[in-house]
Amino acid sequence: MDGANFLTAAKHFFREDTNEFIGAYFDGEIIFLTRLTETFESAEISADGDEFVRLAEKISEACRLRGWQTQAVGFCLRERDAVTFQTEVTNVPEKDFPAFVETWSQAQSGNGSLNSFAKVGVELWMETLPKSTADEICAAFQKCGLNLIALSVMPPDLLTKKNPLDKAKFICEVAAKKILPNLLRPRENSWNVRKLSVVPIAILLIAEFVSLANFISDWRAASNELDEEKISRSEIRDDLNLKKFIDDEATEMRRLNNLIANVNAPKNFNVLINLGKISGGDVRLTKISVDENSVRVEGLATKSEAVKNYLARTKNSVVQSTRLENSSSRDDGEIIFVIRGDLKTD
Repeated sequence: MDGANFLTAAKHFFREDTNEFIGAYFDGEIIFLTRLTETFESAEISADGDEFVRLAEKISEACRLRGWQTQAVGFCLRERDAVTFQTEVTNVPEKDFPAFVETWSQAQSGNGSLNSFAKVGVELWMETLPKSTADEICAAFQKCGLNLIALSVMPPDLLTKKNPLDKAKFICEVAAKKILPNLLRPRENSWNVRKLSVVPIAILLIAEFVSLANFISDWRAASNELDEEKISRSEIRDDLNLKKFIDDEATEMRRLNNLIANVNAPKNFNVLINLGKISGGDVRLTKISVDENSVRVEGLATKSEAVKNYLARTKNSVVQSTRLENSSSRDDGEIIFVIRGDLKTD
């Protein structure tokens, strides 16, 4: 399989349509959240700062505490974060709107800037944002495991509404219905972060190492082919994000390989494989120690129930004598645990 075909297959596998969307609006002090499933749910949380990374962290934490599982997020910018403009367009044909907005956007934010627009009555509402700012915002959300698929400023008719939750609901609908105004442009679907999280384990089970040099060569060939076919700028940005994620996961795979390489118990290698195979989801292993008589596993979990489930899977399919040695909670809410078991000897 050549690089382009691999990239296409990977995109189809690691993406999923979602029926659940989160909308967020920050007014300078409070973050207003809405969740769209069959109905809207809402929440309000204190921001504790206005840096995009901090805002993304607070949104991710709030979703986790409420059991909101979605990774698809729309974020509503304040007017101070972007440039907006409204003008009457009674004499401008609608087919000329994109070129009109593009010219205005470049004059305001420079070449390569992002822009979007919406017609409200007889007015054309336009918004623009430097690409560097958009990249910063997207990176902040991606760092927290959130897929930012919509980014916009409020149109003028909604700015007059008193309830800030209306703004969070608006951007949630923009993300869900894949409509403008959206600086990131509507996307067909979102990344399935749960599938992506098991990449290191899958790679470990398939092979002991990944040839990064071959991957980079294939990637460059795929990038050249995409350029020649004039793939849209937004799709290229998605592909680069996928490459970065796989690079990060390859680094994690090497960490697991080094962990196994330091274990001097080749006859119990299958134990290592099975311990890794039944992990994933809400459990992440950080250290495995195996000798001829015992096994010791250290790891992190998002909740105590996940530790119990992993211990049960270990008893049922790997080492029946395993037991929970200790567990404790960190400041960030994750649980550190240690599991120990005795191995049968010949």
